[in-house]
Amino acid sequence: MYHYLFLVASFFATISLWSQETISWGPAISVADGTTFGNIRPRLTLTTNDQPIVVFGKNGTGRLFVAKGNGSSFSTPVDILPANLGTYLANWTGPDIAAYGDTVIAVFKALPFDEGKVFIVRSTDGGLTFSDTIRVDDHDTGRCFMPALTIDNAGNPIVDYMIFDGSSDNPRYAVAQSNDAGLTFLSGVEASTVNPGEACDCCPAEMVTDGTHQVLLYRNNTSNIRDIYAASSTDGGATFSLGGDLEALQWFINSCPSTGPHGVIVGDSLFSVAASDASGNYRVNISSIDFNTNLSIEQQVAVIPPTNMNGGQNYPRISGENDTLVLVWEEKETSNPEVFCSVITNGNIAAFSSYKSRVNEITTGVQTNPDIVYKNGFAHIVYQDAASGDVIYRKGTVVSVAGINSIDLNAISVYPNPSSDGVFHFQGLPNAEQWKGTVADLAGNAIASQFVVAQDGVQLILHSTVKNGLYFLAMENSAGDQLTLRLSVAH
Repeated sequence: MYHYLFLVASFFATISLWSQETISWGPAISVADGTTFGNIRPRLTLTTNDQPIVVFGKNGTGRLFVAKGNGSSFSTPVDILPANLGTYLANWTGPDIAAYGDTVIAVFKALPFDEGKVFIVRSTDGGLTFSDTIRVDDHDTGRCFMPALTIDNAGNPIVDYMIFDGSSDNPRYAVAQSNDAGLTFLSGVEASTVNPGEACDCCPAEMVTDGTHQVLLYRNNTSNIRDIYAASSTDGGATFSLGGDLEALQWFINSCPSTGPHGVIVGDSLFSVAASDASGNYRVNISSIDFNTNLSIEQQVAVIPPTNMNGGQNYPRISGENDTLVLVWEEKETSNPEVFCSVITNGNIAAFSSYKSRVNEITTGVQTNPDIVYKNGFAHIVYQDAASGDVIYRKGTVVSVAGINSIDLNAISVYPNPSSDGVFHFQGLPNAEQWKGTVADLAGNAIASQFVVAQDGVQLILHSTVKNGLYFLAMENSAGDQLTLRLSVAH
């Protein structure tokens, strides 16, 4: 039997024990022909038996399509809008979808841009057919914008959307409830006004619920400080009386960044993710918030940054249940975005800062706008793929490997780390001659290296062409013990 032990090594052998999780991916599956049906901003949900169903749009037409998967392929997409109606579409905002069993609901903002209202269409046969449009908002004046939705544990949709006075004044978020599975909606309740300032006028929001709490997550704007805020209700959305800053990053920007939050509630904790340029480059941050302490931040971490520190991260999405959380986002080293993910299975978000992997198989072209649903041990991901022009779907199995204490970590030293020449020395590794190792970059690509055992310990020599960045060394001995170390090269 193998025993697994995972290390994160830092300068002069400050070593910590972690469990490491990864995802074993199935094949990349095209959801639909992008030339015919488009691929703009896909969103994903699961119907009965965890079958994936995806909504996406076609650029330049305002048309929306839904396609359903069976594990190996997707059905011919269904056009869910009436012939005389289109929707506003962009890479940063568009339709949303949620399901409760075989009841599937999609929400969208209708065209024309200034006068179009918020509608849903609903299906009761798992997404094979859809109803006529059902209006959500009750604002006959002013502009409605950027709707999103969730469905509560009774099967009732909850829709959030932005409203303006006129076309652009007084931006704020309202939340509309349905008590009959989406057949009708109650009047929208203004939620974001519980916090100071106003809502950031082109940053999409999200609604999350666990049956007790309804929480609106949105980007706020207080004198151009644009952190992610929450507005929370515990009375079924009748009032939103509790607010709070979920980031405390103090991002100052005098124009709208067009990027918003996402979140999930697990137990007593709310997990909120968003991208921010507060550090000088766009980075994805995740916060955990305890409902028992009035939306106060318990912990906040950033995911592993791009190897090129001038690279960027954006548009994160998160899903989870029990102690497992899966996070996906868009990342680019220079000008070629790809989709990355990270996963934890112990509920501790600190591990998000020590592991990530690439989701897309094809690295040419641009891969953007991922979405994630994690359920019953599987991660379901979709993203927009410019290489093929299609929406791509992948399903992966979450694999957790826990650490043990069969090796004395305090006796092992690794130095220098970072290394200026790609040479690392290891001391205190028991039975050093029995170990072998391989090196990979953060995307999982193998790195040429030489693993040498000498009298004074183990020496790892990376190929002279290795670039600055973070790398993983996976080591294994004849007893089945495995060590994974995070190494840094800084020429």
